[in-house]
Amino acid sequence: MREVDHRVQNSLQMVSSFLGMQARMIEDQTTVDHINEARSRLAAVALVHRRLYSDDHAKAVDLARYLGELCREILSSIDTGWQEQLNIDLTPVLMVADRAINVGLVFAELIMNANKYAYGGLPGPLSIVLEQHQGSFRLIVSDHGSGKREPGSGFGTKMLNSIVTSLGGGMEEGDNLPGLRVVVTAPIVQG
Repeated sequence: MREVDHRVQNSLQMVSSFLGMQARMIEDQTTVDHINEARSRLAAVALVHRRLYSDDHAKAVDLARYLGELCREILSSIDTGWQEQLNIDLTPVLMVADRAINVGLVFAELIMNANKYAYGGLPGPLSIVLEQHQGSFRLIVSDHGSGKREPGSGFGTKMLNSIVTSLGGGMEEGDNLPGLRVVVTAPIVQG
């Protein structure tokens, strides 16, 4: 299993490096932003693989620890000013790796959306809460930015909806007065 993880890590790193090289050769900032979003998604998958093989649990991931590390990794790659704006309250939740990867992808997308839409690429107040209620988890990501924009129809929105559905969960967006509050709820264990 460790050999498989090593190969997966190498492959993910190689793809991320290729994307980084491609981004440096492109002048169109929109395309560069899309490539950087893809790199963040790869980082989410790579992090759970690293966590799997460094923890005592071979098949389970502490979702709180994983999301905390993923959040720091994503935000530090965007702008170090985010660290001062972050309020995190994560309850430990053990989850199988496959589900944790999917939650990580949803989480990464929500963080990137806050950066992109709430604050126009600049750091701003961001609150992240992970709670456990019986057999389900609830992930809340809220900002104090510009609020809800028009319903999205891009790749990120489709990916979010697809992953949340595959987790057997739901996602609600609401007004944070000001800003946006997104709540993702799903079972910890696939039913």
